Amino acid sequence: MLATPPRILALFGSRVIFGAERENIDVLSALRQKGCEVLCLVRHEEWNNEVWESLDRQQLPWRRVSYIDGWLPGWRLWILMRNPIAFVKGNIQFLRIVREFRPTHIHAFSPLFVYSFFVAIALTRLPLVYRCGDMPIRHRAIWRGLWRLLVARTNHFVAISRFIARELVRTGASQSSVEVIGGRPPQRVLTQDQKFVFGEIGPSPRLIAFVGQITERKGPHLLVEAFGQLALRYPDSKVLVAGRISDWEGDDWARALQSRTGADPVLSKRVVFLGYTEDIQGLLSKCCVLVVPSLVEEALGLVCLEAKQASIPSVVFPSGGLPEMISNYADGIVCKDKSVDELAAALEFYLSDTARAAQHGKAAFASLEKLGVDDFVNRWLTVYEHVH
Repeated sequence: MLATPPRILALFGSRVIFGAERENIDVLSALRQKGCEVLCLVRHEEWNNEVWESLDRQQLPWRRVSYIDGWLPGWRLWILMRNPIAFVKGNIQFLRIVREFRPTHIHAFSPLFVYSFFVAIALTRLPLVYRCGDMPIRHRAIWRGLWRLLVARTNHFVAISRFIARELVRTGASQSSVEVIGGRPPQRVLTQDQKFVFGEIGPSPRLIAFVGQITERKGPHLLVEAFGQLALRYPDSKVLVAGRISDWEGDDWARALQSRTGADPVLSKRVVFLGYTEDIQGLLSKCCVLVVPSLVEEALGLVCLEAKQASIPSVVFPSGGLPEMISNYADGIVCKDKSVDELAAALEFYLSDTARAAQHGKAAFASLEKLGVDDFVNRWLTVYEHVH
């Protein structure tokens, strides 16, 4: 155990704030409240202010440094020219900050962030704690080689689920270097204008929630299709879709889904696209069920924990770590397969009996204790006190 509180240098080179970023902000904020010193290294670009503001809201100090970029469509030549310069500059900045801040540990949650400062990290020999909230990136030979380097340099892995822990061991991490600490519902600090309001939606005992990225791999189109099978039978039911839909080309698929749904005479008023929503707890507390129809192998599904905190059940696909969150037909439903028909059947299980949905919601809230949410902060503090 360290004689003085840990001083954690966190690699936070994210461009946006999604689930992984929120989870790590929560971890670092909790450690800071326990007496740890934390300094986040963020991207230097001016457009990165969303990340800076999110860290500021949790009173997490940050410094701007250069990060290398992964492949971006249409920008490969620019990246090939920029990355060598960013790599050299970033490693020099990293070593300078290490001298000034004197960290005892490095915290990371993305391979690219580690690769950005790999030479400097190797020179410092500081213990590296890697929070793994996603599948290891190994789809090409170069990424497999880089992953092996990361595994060799990492002192301790914290996996977000048993599913991810198994993947870490399968891809080279030693069993003794891996432990599982799940998530906890994010502790969001909201202003009055960020709080969720119904507006023209109107209250109903049969509101269905989807929260997350509106992309094909997250399955919101399957939810819309499944709801289409039930909408006429439950005229007071609605689907509330919370997720960013912008003019950016990366949101083309989301805009197309919104357009198709809006053109449907039955669904146009019954599927509501809310856009980016900060007050997830406020939204979920008004709903009877959360749906997570992910087509990819999810690491865990933090939004299921938020649903449990809001005392509502979750319907999930059998993807990655999602089934670990659910006691089937006790506090939610794990569909037998990733199909529209299975999803529609699970939804009808709750829409047909809102009292049953409420009962499962109470069980979902009670399950937070079993999932170790109350021990979350102390377990993370123990990691940094014992990893040397």
